[in-house]
Amino acid sequence: MTDRIRIFLSRLKALFAQSADDTAFSEEVEAHIGMLAEQYERQGMDTAEAKRAARRQFGNLTLLTQQRKEARTTMFFYNVARDLRYGVRQLVKTPVFTVVCVLTLGLGVGANTAVFSVMHAVLMKMLPVHDASKVVYVHTTGFPTGAHNTGDEATSFSYAAYRELREHSGLAEVIGFIPMSSSGKAPVRVGTVPEEAAGDMVSGNYFTGLGVGVELGRGLIEKDEDDHAPNVVISEKFWTTHYSRDPDAIGKALFIKAHPFTIIGVAAKGFEGTEGSLPLDFWIPLQSDPEFNAWGNPAEDGTYLTIPQFWCMRLMARIPAGVSREQALAKAQGIFQQAAYLGIAQKRAGEKIPQLSFLPAKQFDSQDDSFARSLKTLMAMVGLVLLIAMCNVVMLLMARNANRQREFSIRLALGAGRREIARQLLTESLLLVTLGGAAAWIFALGATKALGAWARIDSNLQPDTTVLWFTLSILLLLALVFGLAPLRAAMSSGPDMALRSSAAASQTTSQKVRTGNIVIVTQVAMCVVLLVGAALLLGTLRNLMNIPLGQKPAGVLVFGVHPQHVKSKEESIAFFVGLQQRLRSIPGVESVSFASNRPGSGWSNNNGGLLVDGHKPNGVEPEQAQYRENIVGSDYFRTMGVPIVQGRDFSDGDSASATTVIIVNETFAKKYLGTTNVVGHVLTNTRGLRPKLIVGVVKDHKYTGITEETRPMRWVLFTQGGLENELNVEMRVKGNPMEMLPTVRKFMQQIDPDIPLLDPMAQSEVFEQSISQQIMFARLAGCFGILAIVLIATGLYGTLSYRVNRRGAEIGVRMALGAQRAQIVWMILRGSLLLTATGVAIGIPLAMAASRGLKSSLYGVKPLDLTSYLFAIIGVAIVALAASGLPARRAGSVDPSVALRAE
Repeated sequence: MTDRIRIFLSRLKALFAQSADDTAFSEEVEAHIGMLAEQYERQGMDTAEAKRAARRQFGNLTLLTQQRKEARTTMFFYNVARDLRYGVRQLVKTPVFTVVCVLTLGLGVGANTAVFSVMHAVLMKMLPVHDASKVVYVHTTGFPTGAHNTGDEATSFSYAAYRELREHSGLAEVIGFIPMSSSGKAPVRVGTVPEEAAGDMVSGNYFTGLGVGVELGRGLIEKDEDDHAPNVVISEKFWTTHYSRDPDAIGKALFIKAHPFTIIGVAAKGFEGTEGSLPLDFWIPLQSDPEFNAWGNPAEDGTYLTIPQFWCMRLMARIPAGVSREQALAKAQGIFQQAAYLGIAQKRAGEKIPQLSFLPAKQFDSQDDSFARSLKTLMAMVGLVLLIAMCNVVMLLMARNANRQREFSIRLALGAGRREIARQLLTESLLLVTLGGAAAWIFALGATKALGAWARIDSNLQPDTTVLWFTLSILLLLALVFGLAPLRAAMSSGPDMALRSSAAASQTTSQKVRTGNIVIVTQVAMCVVLLVGAALLLGTLRNLMNIPLGQKPAGVLVFGVHPQHVKSKEESIAFFVGLQQRLRSIPGVESVSFASNRPGSGWSNNNGGLLVDGHKPNGVEPEQAQYRENIVGSDYFRTMGVPIVQGRDFSDGDSASATTVIIVNETFAKKYLGTTNVVGHVLTNTRGLRPKLIVGVVKDHKYTGITEETRPMRWVLFTQGGLENELNVEMRVKGNPMEMLPTVRKFMQQIDPDIPLLDPMAQSEVFEQSISQQIMFARLAGCFGILAIVLIATGLYGTLSYRVNRRGAEIGVRMALGAQRAQIVWMILRGSLLLTATGVAIGIPLAMAASRGLKSSLYGVKPLDLTSYLFAIIGVAIVALAASGLPARRAGSVDPSVALRAE
């Protein structure tokens, strides 16, 4: 075995020393021939005759050179190198074929890589933490009555429950974190320019519990949490963009909400928090300052530390070593069922017991599987696109290699083995796939970024090692298919083909035709499936975009404002009222108002419990009266373009000292008062306190998003409520609202240079973002459908063109015997249309089956929507006709005398 390895290495070394070795061998051969020639000269031959005789005597130099190479080197590498050079020449000789194949592979494989990259990051990728299999997200069901949450019951826990689980659950670590605001961002300042940055308040064991290291400095520790220390750990990305990776950043101050925090560490590269779609810039320990209340909520009535009903913390846990997840969950469950009621009313009769559940610590913690379903559907669609692309390339390869059949026959006749032919085809296939793979990777990088933007995922989704292996596996499979598929046809005729006439050699066998037809029919069937799916999803998008919003978001600019100096209700009212008056003075501004939650942002205050004029609300138990609420400013409904059905809008006269007023929507009025004629009625809480006079009823309109169902809704004024330290400005302007943004930004800097504009955008864009997934889904499906159509067109055109060229003699004979040009054209078109019709007939039932899988993603469109099916059938027919037209026309223009003479 050792000798074999040594011989192999020696031959491998000789392969790279080939040039010097060849020179030495040539010199040695020439020396021997020279000596032999001198001997012949001494025997009486002249010089020229002696040299010729010496060469004849010496033997076949080419054969000797070949034998020497086989003895000294590993011929496999030599032959592969030779095949590579030959393959490159073949690709260069047919540039159109090469470009079409590379682009086809680039699009097909690139689209698969991009979708798989996003699917891998969202559904499969684990958090970059130590021993991620032992880390879990903690979720709950059965939310306790009396508690209120942040809008997501499954991921919300009270601070008291967090402490109990941490101290007594038996889990190795219980890690808590709270976003800085509903958007996850907070105003920060590094130098003099205020900006937004994403951050979390976290427990002291956040870094140690997750097993995340630091690039610089140290992570947070439990003492930081206990002391509510003003320390901050920044992300490696934030360190790079704001401090140029300066090690002296440690110890500097980062102002968060105008409070100085000392930078104590830089998190390990690649760790962007546990918020999934939102990469974090910083982490601070849990704070007790009311300014840092959970989710940016005002702390007038207390903070998350002092209000046990406020379920706002998100939790993760680490399972102890040697304990299964089920065992750990069972032990923690008992503790949680007691901790859930700490500080709130005890469990009522019939109330569901809160249940814990552990979910794997994937990069995205989401129970909403709609996005997962969409990604899996997209993966299936791009898989079909890849199949169509692969069929196209196979057909192109088979057509090209059929033209090289005479070349293969000559090589076989000269002694080449079938193994050499197969190696040559595989080498050429590998070259083609390598070029296509490079194009696919470049395409995937851009497509993945676009997918992330459409899906509103800011996290790094770029392809990683797993995605690279996925792509390489596809490419390897394609290389084998492309190399082996045309092999049988290339060697089917054997060496005798070289001796036949071109006409005989050019005859297309029925088996080859049948194989090509099967490929075309398969492609058409897959194209029908893709087009039907795309049509259904585009119809869904059309219906979503045409849903009446009940308001006029066009022309409205929205941005958040967080005045950092506001500490009391009076200061808050004075600031925002003054801001409203000053913004109204900007030329081009028609009206200005405020909203605590942006319409269309997906966020909502969910409240419950009320009395109407001191009585049950229309027969509903007071505690069971559920409704949504938003805190707004005066002139709100005029600014948002919401029709007022009865009564009036909020006005500047509705001040803190005036009667507390409220406006409800039609659904609220009908459900809890039994009529829309409700102006003048008074709403209170279940104890008859905090009366609010209804002064208006507005038409039902969309609130959290475009697809939501109408629910009871009411609006209150911020001037008559509690402390508001952050509101969204809703500003209706003339023309494009985004063109007003620079003016507003400059205006706000004049008011307070420390106040950044939070997430400024057009209000219409906020609503569009609420269906961004559906938009992405439909657009991608449409792109895949168009791509499939293009591939079908090129494949059909290429195949028919090839067949027309091969049937030149037959067509010439037909025309010589009296066939008309129209008959020849129809003969070609009829064959193409028959194949298309067969593909459509097979594709329709497949599309019907696939449509059922899309049912949950459709809106206002049935899976068997006739229009979508007609669109797909007509689209395929038109493309088939167009792709067949040129070859058919060329067949009809064949000159029979020229065709027959050429053969």
